[in-house]
Amino acid sequence: MISRFAVGVLCALLTIVVVNPSWAVEVDWKNDFTFYGDNTEFFEPYRTGETILGQQGKSYFEAALGPKALLTAGVFGDFRSQSDVDPAVDVKPLLSFQFHEGGSKLIMGTLITKDRHGFLEPLEVTFLEFTRPIEYGLQWIEDDPGFKTDLFLSWHQLNTPTQPEQMDYGGVIKEPISDDFSFEEQFHGFHDGGQLYTTGGIVNNWVPAAGFRLKVPGFLGMTQFDAFGIFSGLLFGDSTSGTQYGGGGYLKATVSPDPYLQLFGIGWVANDFYTAEGDANYASYSSMDSTTVDQIHPFVAHNRTYFELGAKRIFPMEGAQFEAEFRVHFIDSYSAYSYRLAVAAPFDLNVFSSAKEQK
Repeated sequence: MISRFAVGVLCALLTIVVVNPSWAVEVDWKNDFTFYGDNTEFFEPYRTGETILGQQGKSYFEAALGPKALLTAGVFGDFRSQSDVDPAVDVKPLLSFQFHEGGSKLIMGTLITKDRHGFLEPLEVTFLEFTRPIEYGLQWIEDDPGFKTDLFLSWHQLNTPTQPEQMDYGGVIKEPISDDFSFEEQFHGFHDGGQLYTTGGIVNNWVPAAGFRLKVPGFLGMTQFDAFGIFSGLLFGDSTSGTQYGGGGYLKATVSPDPYLQLFGIGWVANDFYTAEGDANYASYSSMDSTTVDQIHPFVAHNRTYFELGAKRIFPMEGAQFEAEFRVHFIDSYSAYSYRLAVAAPFDLNVFSSAKEQK
């Protein structure tokens, strides 16, 4: 049904062009396929390990309605690798309207979620790139030499009598000072509950971060240092009596001997930090698994330390790209490892082009 809808939108656009050929329209058929495997071997209080293996793809039509307006319509599918008789396939619609002028881009509908909007791991965990690649809502992207941003509001579920409202919001703001140095502010908010209907109380989590990124060209190829202070606020109910504040320091060093290889290390020291959608190994609390205030986020440890060493290699493959990543994790007194394998294969085709009538 969804694919028929996408085809219907394309037919409507082609009909408009036939009726009014003076309107310039570009229609492209775009496809993005991803084959992925993500495995984490965690056996410690903060995060449990899991294996995610599957294939997903986006197939959509992109129509340039004019020099500033863009319409996309299509379908997304995600299949987790398994041999069940009735395997689960997650299918979602892709439908968005984009308006861009200069470096500004406004989006309504399906959002652009590349690299989790640029969030650090304590704000959004990395496997969301596979488990939640599709988001819906509003988005503002700015890409100017002196100011770059990705701000968004994404609805997970609407407020109904049978389920609470749930959403996340925020974004990343970058201020490049030079080619090698930039300031950056990040903010991630998570909301669960609603004014009209609520089933388990209202939960709000705010995680702001501020810091800088410094590149050192020519040192071991390319070396980059990222340093951020990250804070958190956790509010239960409609008063501040249940608010818990915390924070930590994040430092990452990345060495790139060539454009396709990254060697990196992450250091983290924190106190009473909580993140709803970030990597739980950075937090002082376990995951949300109950409905009472004392048990929603059971306390594990006030003061936290976390370190990570990793390597990522990219292999270009005739238009496709294969990525392999391996990490070693040191979580307080625990240690673990994780790895990721992914192939990204795009395929685009121009299906219609009408030149605007010359006057």
